[in-house]
Amino acid sequence: MAILRPALKPLPLLLSVLLVHSAAGAQTTQEMAQITVSASKDGGQALIAGATKTASTLLETPQSISLVTQESLRNRAALSSKDALDYVSSVVAGQGEGRRDEFYIRGFYSLRDTSVDGMRDDNLYFRDLATTEQIEVVKGAAAALYGRGSAGGLINRVSKKPKAGQASEISATLGSDRERRVSVDVGGALNDQVNARLIGVYDSGDSYRDVVEHSRKLIAPSAAIRLGADTSLLLQAEIQREQRTPDRGVPSLNGRPLDVPAGTFYGERYDYTDTDSEIVRASLDHRINQQLKLNNTLQYSHTDLSGVNTRNRRVNANGTLSRQITYFPQNQRNLINQTELTYALANHTILAGVELAQQKRDVRTGQTAIAFPVDLYAPQHVLAAPDFNGLPLSLDNSFTAKTAALYLQDQISLGAQWKALLGVRFDRFRQEQINHLKKNELSERSDKLASPRVGLVYQADDTQSLYLNLSRSHQPAGGDLLYTSSTPLKQVKPMQTDLQEIGYKRDWLNKRFFTTVALFRIEQRNQLTLDPSDPAGLRQLQVGKQRNQGVELELQGALWQGGRLSTAYTYNDARIVASNDIPSGNRAEMTARHRASLWLDQSFSDTYSAGLGVLVNSDQFALSDNAVRLPGYARVDATFNYHQKAYDLRLKLNNLGNAHFYESAINNVQIQPGAPRNVSLTLSSRF
Repeated sequence: MAILRPALKPLPLLLSVLLVHSAAGAQTTQEMAQITVSASKDGGQALIAGATKTASTLLETPQSISLVTQESLRNRAALSSKDALDYVSSVVAGQGEGRRDEFYIRGFYSLRDTSVDGMRDDNLYFRDLATTEQIEVVKGAAAALYGRGSAGGLINRVSKKPKAGQASEISATLGSDRERRVSVDVGGALNDQVNARLIGVYDSGDSYRDVVEHSRKLIAPSAAIRLGADTSLLLQAEIQREQRTPDRGVPSLNGRPLDVPAGTFYGERYDYTDTDSEIVRASLDHRINQQLKLNNTLQYSHTDLSGVNTRNRRVNANGTLSRQITYFPQNQRNLINQTELTYALANHTILAGVELAQQKRDVRTGQTAIAFPVDLYAPQHVLAAPDFNGLPLSLDNSFTAKTAALYLQDQISLGAQWKALLGVRFDRFRQEQINHLKKNELSERSDKLASPRVGLVYQADDTQSLYLNLSRSHQPAGGDLLYTSSTPLKQVKPMQTDLQEIGYKRDWLNKRFFTTVALFRIEQRNQLTLDPSDPAGLRQLQVGKQRNQGVELELQGALWQGGRLSTAYTYNDARIVASNDIPSGNRAEMTARHRASLWLDQSFSDTYSAGLGVLVNSDQFALSDNAVRLPGYARVDATFNYHQKAYDLRLKLNNLGNAHFYESAINNVQIQPGAPRNVSLTLSSRF
C-alpha cells in the first residue's frame, strides 16, 4: 500500500501566505537580534542561549553543553536530527517506532525534552533540519528554566531567522534507496522595516528496510518586523505533512538480535502513519532602557497523527514471530506563553520569567489479539488489512496538562575570577485524564514543584574555567501527556532527579582548540516498579531508583592549515539501584559504557574539502532487564565537497565499511538494525 499522499492542505498554505503578507505590510521594523554560535571558531567565547536564556559564553556557563553549528550540519551533510547528533557526547538516538525523533541523553530517556528557541516543542514527529540554524544540547537537569523533564538533558533547536542580505539557496539531494529531496531557502529585506524568509522542503524515498518508505513536505514562512526604535516582532510558522511506514525493527533470539539481513521487515504493507503538524510563534522584544529588556513569546502547536502498525510481540518455539495489529490515532495541541524580563547590572544579570501553558492530547488505541505469526527468517507481507476503526479499543483517553510557572535566575560576578549562577523555578503542574472506556472516569493530580540550580565558576584567566553544577528536576512518573497504569494517578508522585557535576573548560593555543571535561552523577528516584504483592502485575510502587555516573570529554579545533577536528568520548556507568522487578545492579537500557566519536574536516583548497568520521559504541542492553544484549560496533562515514562561489556539491558516504550493527531498541523484540552502506549527493546553489 503506497503511503505517498497529496500535498499540503489549503488552510496551512493560506496561513503561510497571510503571515508573510502581514509582515510585508507593516510600517516599522528592524532585524531581530540573534545570538550566533560557532564553537569551532570562537571556542569558549562562543555565545549560547539554551543553558541560561541569556547571552552567556561557554566558559562562564557552569554546565556541559554541546553545540552543533550550521557549519557542522553542512560539513556532515546532515539530513535528520539523528545525523546531526550522532557525534555528540552522551546522546544516543532511540528507535522512535520508525515515526519520530527520539533520544537518550546521559542514559535517560528524553522523548519530550526538546525545545525550539527555548520553548517546549514536545510534539512527536521527525523535525526537518531545513529550519534549524544550530542545535544546543544542554546536559543534565534543565528544569530550573524549562520545567518538567528528563534527568539527562535538553535538546534546544535554534531556528533560522529572517535577516537582511541573506543569501538565498536551493538544494537538491539524490541518494540510496530512492532518496529525493529538494529544499528552498529564500529571504531578505522587503523594505527598511521588514525582513522575511521562506523555507520549503519536499523529501521522499524508500529505506534499507523492506517495505518502509516516507514522504515529507514542509513550508516555513517567517518575518521580522520593527515596531519602533526599541521594539521588534518575530513571526514564524512551520507546517509539515509527513507519511511514513512505522518500523518496529527485528526480534531477538537467545539474548541477541536475530541474525537476519538489515532489511528484514516484520510488519505489513498496509502499515502507515500520517502526521500533520503545525507550529506558529509570535515573539515580541522590547528594550525598556539600557539595562532592562522584555520578551513575550506566544506559541501554538498542533499534531494530528493517524497510524497502523503490525508490530512484533512474541517469538514462538516453532520458529515464528507473533504480532499484533495496532491502530493508534492521536491528536495533540499545545498553547504556551512565556514572558521574560532581563535586567543587566554591573555584577548581575537577572532573569525573571512567567510561563503559562495548556497541553491537550487525545489518544485512541485499537488492537487485535497477539497472533498473525510469520516465519522468523522469511517473513511475508501478505496479511489483509482489517477494519481499523472496528478493532477492539484498549485505550481511549483525553489528557490535559496545565502549567503555571515562575522562574528566577541571577548570574553574579564575584570578582575578576569567580562567577555564580543561582536559579529556581516554581511550577504548579496539573494533570487531568478522562478515560472514555470507563464511563468518562476522571483522574487528576496537582503538584507544586521547586526546581533549583546552583552553579559556581572559577576562571583563572580568560582561557579556562572550572565549574560546579548542582540542580534538580522533576518528571511525571506515570507518563507525560498520557497515563496508562492501573495505579490511581493521584497516588503517583513525580520522579525526582538530582544532578552533581564538576567540569573544566579551556581554550588552547590561542583558541585553536577548545576542550570540555565533565564528571557527572545523576540519581533519579520514584521510578514505578511492580508491586510484588499483586500477582496480576497491575499495581505499581514508586520504589525504583537509577544512578548514572560518568565522564564526558569533547575537543574541537584546528589541527593544521585547513584541518578541523571534533572528538567526543563518554563513559557512563548507568545502573538500576532499586527496583521490585529488575535486579539491582543491572545496567540501564540503551546506555553503552563507552561511546567515542571523531570527525575530521580537511580543506585542500578553496575548491576541494573532505570529511572523515568514526563512531564507536560498546555493547548495550535493549531493556534494563538485561535479557537482550546489543553488540558493540564501529562505523565510518565520509564526505567529499566541491565548492564554488555560487554552488556547492557534497557527496556523503555512510557506513563505509558496511558494518552490520544494531543501534537502538524499543524492547527485547523490537530492535533497530543500523543502516548498511549508503550514499547521497547534494547540490546547493546560492543566488
